[in-house]
Amino acid sequence: MSKIKNSVIISVIWSLILGKVSFLISGVIACIIILKVDNYILGNVAAGGIGGLILGMFHWKCKMVGKMTIAGIIAVPVGLLGSFMIAEGIVSGLAFIFPSFSEYFGRTGIADVIAIIFMGIFFGIIFGAIVYGPKSIVLFPVVCGVVSIPSGLLVRAMNLGNPIKELLVNLFQIFGKIDINLLVIIAGFGAGIGISIGLLNVFEQNRSNV
Repeated sequence: MSKIKNSVIISVIWSLILGKVSFLISGVIACIIILKVDNYILGNVAAGGIGGLILGMFHWKCKMVGKMTIAGIIAVPVGLLGSFMIAEGIVSGLAFIFPSFSEYFGRTGIADVIAIIFMGIFFGIIFGAIVYGPKSIVLFPVVCGVVSIPSGLLVRAMNLGNPIKELLVNLFQIFGKIDINLLVIIAGFGAGIGISIGLLNVFEQNRSNV
């Protein structure tokens, strides 16, 4: 039993690594594109498409490469835009009902965390639905939303002046003055989708063994 449990954990961790690396690479490329042409929409499309392409190739799923590429192209920009709209609506609504909250949200950076969690949820819904269909609709958004929490907290910390931002800027300075916040968010997408795929594979294997 312990061997099976360890095998499951290793499988999910390996899938996490593949997802994280895929979208970290695509995130860096997207940030370079944005730095060169100053077009965030193009950068986000590139981040999703390249990330999905690399992830599909990493999983050696030839039939899935096209789907994952298309899913990434749609999921990243739509996820980013949709989440901002919802987060802004929530914050604006709270500010209207509780005016003192508006200043508090702005000062603490809580709105950033909320927005990034919604980004993960939207990304998970869209990517999972395109690639895996209805069976992913619950698992993917939940996992991607939860995994986006650390990304949101990291972005919040950097926006509030945490020294970790300078550390990351120095780490990626070879690529120029890229948008570290966006890179963290995109890499978080990859981690979330990687874990989601790993868990889905485990569930399907368990069903087939029953």
